[in-house]
Amino acid sequence: MKMLRGRVIAAAVPVLLLGGLFALEACTGPSGELSAQEVAGVWKGSGGGRVEFVDDGTFTMSGIPQSAIDFSFIDPPPGRGNLSGRGEWNLRGDADRSGTIELSFAATGSFSGGPEFTFLQVEEAGDRPKLYFDTNPDKGYGYTIRRQATEPPRIR
Repeated sequence: MKMLRGRVIAAAVPVLLLGGLFALEACTGPSGELSAQEVAGVWKGSGGGRVEFVDDGTFTMSGIPQSAIDFSFIDPPPGRGNLSGRGEWNLRGDADRSGTIELSFAATGSFSGGPEFTFLQVEEAGDRPKLYFDTNPDKGYGYTIRRQATEPPRIR
């Protein structure tokens, strides 16, 4: 009887752990991934930061705090105070949806010294998604921007 009880418990533990993982995943909410159509539009952050993603794969950025961005090649980041620039964006990976957006800056604005790139991470998906500039790979935080609601065209 003791041996049978031990086998039942040993068999139940993995099932309970697996069930717990599925329950935990269900509690986390949105998948944390966006499609290109969900990224396109105007996103704003505190202090006047603004990024506009165009559906042709280009973007413009202004008012983003210098400390908000961790760049691949430039340390410290270019300019002072707030950064501006433009370039191309794409979803990271081969999927139709991604939790990471790569920004490739052209040599303009704050980036006149040459091209540069950085990443945005999806913090929240859903009706009003939120992105953040990934400044620390060990922690999920950074300067956040939220997608602005699109207004229907005005009829005159």
